[in-house]
Amino acid sequence: MLLKDRADRQGAAQHREADGEGGLGGEPAMSIEGHEREGERDDKARELSLRAENSNVNPKSLLATDYLNHINEIVMLFDLVPDAPECLEDCRAWQPKTYQDHFRDSHIADRDLAIEAYDHAPPAFRQPFDRLVAEMNRLVAISIERLAAALERGDEVMIRTIAETASRNLQDLIGQASAVIHGSDHTVDQAQIDALMEF
Repeated sequence: MLLKDRADRQGAAQHREADGEGGLGGEPAMSIEGHEREGERDDKARELSLRAENSNVNPKSLLATDYLNHINEIVMLFDLVPDAPECLEDCRAWQPKTYQDHFRDSHIADRDLAIEAYDHAPPAFRQPFDRLVAEMNRLVAISIERLAAALERGDEVMIRTIAETASRNLQDLIGQASAVIHGSDHTVDQAQIDALMEF
């Protein structure tokens, strides 16, 4: 009987060690505090989703398309460059802006909701959105550099080609970002994005 009790205790100890002190497959079990924090995050996201109904913030993604107006500004400037090369200075003056900074500088009615909701946007939308924004900023920087070089050479044909391509490719990325904001299950294709940088 004593041997059986000892074997049972040893077996239980081995199971606890294998399961990471209460977890499964070596993964540590989530603490009660961890479950509570996760529950609070879920509750907050649900609250924000309800507040987002009939607002500029999408209730599913908790993101707002108004941010894309900032990117549209540089698109319009690129469109001007072929016929007004001096607008390249305006392109250089344009600066990337974070999502929340855009809304801090905005006067739309839902600006405070947009700022708060961004921190609670589901990763399935927030991660591809942030990645697309980073790629748009990268494309702007590359385009300005190439336009400056073409302008220095006085190559009007290349200036037009670069400006038109930059505008078109940015609009492609804006469309992808808009789809994410509207709750699309969008997967960012890095190979496709890299192709947009080659022109």
